[in-house]
Amino acid sequence: MPRTRTERNATLHLARVPSGEAGPGDFEVRESAIPRPHGGEVLIRTHYVGIDAALRLIVRDSSDFLFRVKPRDVVHGSGAGEVLESRHPDYRVGDAVIGSFGVQRYAISDGSGLERCDTSLAPLSTWLGPMGVSGLTAYFAMFDECKPQPGQTVLVTGAAGAVGSIAGQLARLAGARTIGLTSTDPKCRWLESELGYHVAINYRAPDFREQLERAAPERIDAIFDNVGGAVLDESLRLIGMRGCVLLCGSTSQYPAETMQGPSNYIWLGTMRARMQGFVVFDYAARYGEGRRRLAAFAKAGSLKMPEHIVRGDVSDFPAALRSLYRGENKGKMVLRLPAAG
Repeated sequence: MPRTRTERNATLHLARVPSGEAGPGDFEVRESAIPRPHGGEVLIRTHYVGIDAALRLIVRDSSDFLFRVKPRDVVHGSGAGEVLESRHPDYRVGDAVIGSFGVQRYAISDGSGLERCDTSLAPLSTWLGPMGVSGLTAYFAMFDECKPQPGQTVLVTGAAGAVGSIAGQLARLAGARTIGLTSTDPKCRWLESELGYHVAINYRAPDFREQLERAAPERIDAIFDNVGGAVLDESLRLIGMRGCVLLCGSTSQYPAETMQGPSNYIWLGTMRARMQGFVVFDYAARYGEGRRRLAAFAKAGSLKMPEHIVRGDVSDFPAALRSLYRGENKGKMVLRLPAAG
């Protein structure tokens, strides 16, 4: 798509520190001329922007977290796009790339953190989700840390989200019985019918505890947690002997002014279980391996790569973020910008 002379860049900035859920009033869009690359830089036209729940964590009025976004800063965001102009020796015009561009139509990069995408493996948009950090988190967390075995039971919280929708499928491929927790009955049906979860439970149901106990009569070997809060706390009651509780995300806690930890941790001691954190960046040297295997699973038909595509522009990012927190997505939520067609 050629660039027109009248086209402008649009950049999303944080207008104020949000209270509770972040909404459109917490952001502002600024327009400017399209930047030009200097020596060693590339100009990228963004096609897709990932909508990530963790953004709410870094727009807090706190310096406790990495990558903090302050009022007037460009909002952080992972993007996928094409190289439009290049003065960098490693990139050519037309290359498909992903990186932390921020939420904007056009971005300048010096190549740091930029990755070239092999779109013969999977479409460009999936490199922000199933082939990106979300899918890689599920892959390495499940296979290197949880290590499910045939006959075991694996519980995934936030099972219909960007990470959980892949993690449960991988546990099933390993031969484990998979239980997914999500927020609505339609999502439960989708997890079972489309993604192959053995059981899916709505954690908002009045008899949630009873349903979970029936689904795991011999307790749970691995809890793959993306949610934290009360959902994790209730799940801990059923952790099995020498089980694993892997903390991959805490979406229920990101908007909270005061974060709440689990009170049922006593079961970790009783069952000699372990709870540990997980950060996918520790596996950066093995991303290629993970992506090749994920693509192979998908090509073989044993892995689906669900995406929730929202068509819009930079100005639509805040509304999409709010809908993510309200649980309206199935799989990775991605904002498709006009440049993607």
